[in-house]
Amino acid sequence: MAFMPLFGAGFWIYKKQEKIVAWFGRRKPVGVKDYMAINSPNYIFENKSVKIVVIDDNPDDFPLDYLRNTFGQVTVFDKISLSEASRLIGYDLIFLDMMGVVKEDPKYGGLQLIKKIKGLPDAPIVVAVSGARFDPTASNYFEIADDVLKKPLTEMKCEEVVLELVKEKMSPFRAADTIDSEILGKSKNDREKNKINALVFSYLDGKITLDALRADLLNSHRHIDTSLVISKVQRVKGAYGP
Repeated sequence: MAFMPLFGAGFWIYKKQEKIVAWFGRRKPVGVKDYMAINSPNYIFENKSVKIVVIDDNPDDFPLDYLRNTFGQVTVFDKISLSEASRLIGYDLIFLDMMGVVKEDPKYGGLQLIKKIKGLPDAPIVVAVSGARFDPTASNYFEIADDVLKKPLTEMKCEEVVLELVKEKMSPFRAADTIDSEILGKSKNDREKNKINALVFSYLDGKITLDALRADLLNSHRHIDTSLVISKVQRVKGAYGP
C-alpha cells in the first residue's frame, strides 16, 4: 500500500526529532548563562525581596513608611563610620547623603564612604541624595553614584529609581553574564574554564555546598574573583527557589 512508506518516513522523522530533543536536554552547558537556558529558572522579581539602606542625617526627608510597605527591609542610619562600611554588604540599594553622615568627616565623608561601598563584594547600588546647591568639590561623589536624586523626595520618585536600578541588579541573568565574563576572562586555558564551570554547575545542582565552592576557588583558582563569583552565583541559585 502506498501510504506505508510515507508512514514509515514520518515515524523515522518523529523518532529522529525525539532523539535530538533528548540530546539537547542532556548536553552539558558551556557557561552559567547557558545553564540557565537549559534549566529554565522560576524567577519572578518581588518588591519585598529588595533590601534598602537610607544614610542621611535627616531621614525624615524620606517617605520611610511608604518604602517599608512597598519593599522589604529598610534600614536607616543618620550617622555611620567609615569602618562600618562592611555592614552594608548584602543590601541592594543605598540612598546616601554626602554631608553630615560620616562620623570622621561630617562635611565630605560621603565621598570616602561611597568609594568604600563601591569596593564591597556585589556592591550595592548607590543613589546620591542632595538637598544643597551644587558644590563643585562634590562632582566626583556624584560621578561615582549610580544615580542622583534631589530633595524633596516623593514616594513615586523613590519607588521609580529603586525599581529601575534594582530590577537589573537582582536579575539572575545579569548575574550569570557576570560570572561567565569573570571565568572566561581570567581562566588560564579552556581546561581550567571547564573545571571552574563544572564546580559552579555542581553548586547550582545541589551537589556541593557554597562553602565547598568558595574553598575550591580560593585554593585552586586564586586569580578568579571569588567574592564576585560567590555573590553572583547565589543570585542564580535563588532563581531556582530555596
